[in-house]
Amino acid sequence: MLTDQERQAGLVMNAFHREMEIYGYQINIDNYTTMLAALPADDWPADLEAFRTIKTEDLPHELTDDQVAQIGDYQYRDRLRVLVRTEKAEQNKSIRIRDVIKAQIGADYDSLVAAFKASQAQ
Repeated sequence: MLTDQERQAGLVMNAFHREMEIYGYQINIDNYTTMLAALPADDWPADLEAFRTIKTEDLPHELTDDQVAQIGDYQYRDRLRVLVRTEKAEQNKSIRIRDVIKAQIGADYDSLVAAFKASQAQ
């Protein structure tokens, strides 16, 4: 059986790691969002729409290098949009868990997590 002190220490350690997890998701969200800004924002061009789900290695050889690059950009853009959504959804789950842990720790949450973080830096 855990003592109250051991239980509190476990909660604080878990809270710290949850904060790092939330931060990791945010890094991904920020990076993907920045990358999206450099990719096409418009709808797929009508002449390339048919290639939306075709792997690069399976694209017809008649396509020009520029067309293949365009298709790659649109496919990557679409993939990044999905990744932003999934990262946000996973981050939200982590935030919910963190908030439950935070409620269990109470008013000393920030100071206890900061102290744990400092102890990890040593």
